[in-house]
Amino acid sequence: MTTFNNAMNSALNCVCLWEKKGILLEVTIIRDVYGKISFLMNNTESADDVAKENFNRILEQNMGPYYSGRIYWKKLSRSQKNIAEREKMIIGLIEDKRTEWCFQENIRFYTAERAIAKKAWIYQSDGNESVWPYEDAVSEDGTKVVTFYSFKGGMGRTTTLAGVALMLTEQGKNVFMLDTDIEAPGLATLFFDEEMITKGVLDYLIEQGIDQNVNLTDYVLDVIDAALLAEDTGRLFLMPSGKVDEHYLQKLARIDYQDHRAGYLRKSLEDLLKDIRDHYRVDYILIDARAGFHDMGGITVTQLPHGVVLFGNDSRQSWDGITQVIHTIAQGHEDDFPVMIAGAMCPEPGTPEYIPAREHFINQAYTICLEHYYDTNREIPGIEAEDEIHYPEFIPFNNVILHGMELYSDGSQENNQRVIAYKKILTGESYGKITNRIKKWFGEA
Repeated sequence: MTTFNNAMNSALNCVCLWEKKGILLEVTIIRDVYGKISFLMNNTESADDVAKENFNRILEQNMGPYYSGRIYWKKLSRSQKNIAEREKMIIGLIEDKRTEWCFQENIRFYTAERAIAKKAWIYQSDGNESVWPYEDAVSEDGTKVVTFYSFKGGMGRTTTLAGVALMLTEQGKNVFMLDTDIEAPGLATLFFDEEMITKGVLDYLIEQGIDQNVNLTDYVLDVIDAALLAEDTGRLFLMPSGKVDEHYLQKLARIDYQDHRAGYLRKSLEDLLKDIRDHYRVDYILIDARAGFHDMGGITVTQLPHGVVLFGNDSRQSWDGITQVIHTIAQGHEDDFPVMIAGAMCPEPGTPEYIPAREHFINQAYTICLEHYYDTNREIPGIEAEDEIHYPEFIPFNNVILHGMELYSDGSQENNQRVIAYKKILTGESYGKITNRIKKWFGEA
């Protein structure tokens, strides 16, 4: 029985059952926005009406409702050519967007998916470009873009980003934190009282599209709390998602998630990152990405950064998500693209659960990378090879962080001590390892 999951394979099998398959050089199997299957046939000679009817019968019998009834033939009989003239543009679009799949029965098969949304996750090509070249990022005054992502929420993604930002500034780096989690903002509330947050990424994306004379600095907050940052550290900036008020949903409803304008959301985020680089000249831009398979998350994870930190715990749901993200990154980048897996909410070192939990997590990560990331044509690292994508860093469970924290003070001694205590947690050993590994990506450790 044909289902969505096996429809493409079913279509391939139908082609191989056709008695006239010998005239085919290429077949593109097209799945439309409804999930129905059409075909583009690159044939060496035209097929007669009887042969076409036989092929149509095979498709109807084997694919049922998943067959759209539409077949495009590149070589037609003389009587059919006039009918097919209007289809030439469609054929060109299909061939432009298709992906090579396999070679079977002396036929080269391609696939073409016509999706409505999630395009940043499912349309990948080799050599995906970052927002600017890696060589520019590692230059003396270059800016590195690193995205922090988790498939599920509650994995410590945002607090780890804050910890890495604090450690980098302590080491003299200038850092810009960018909250693109516009559907569930949270990064800004770690560093600022609610009254300080007036606008952010969401406002910028909408207002810059209307008025190109907007000033980026109107959307950015400067982190200067004396209890958090010493005078001799690097500078720390933050661009919130925005202020969640009565206008927020109306603004959120106007973000072009489904990409009705081709490439518009990526172009908007790319322009924002370049604006940040040009105005602030920071060493690092750290992006807090939306959990799950959202369009903006897909762009900030798979297309724009120079490296990605993936967060998850040792649960089936988390591994399922991480697997798909790693697979997508592998499709769109060379295998030296920097990726790190961070194990969240792990047992504390020294506890009986620590070693077996750690070993199981490493084994799972290694298996996934063998199947979905490492190139079998190159030397594959061993399971104990540190600094490789499969070798994770671990963030122990911390009940204090679980209940939230505020990294700002009103100047009182009590609040200053509270901020210092929180900072001590976020600049501890686990976060230090993640920070150092990120710096190694860019030759700075």
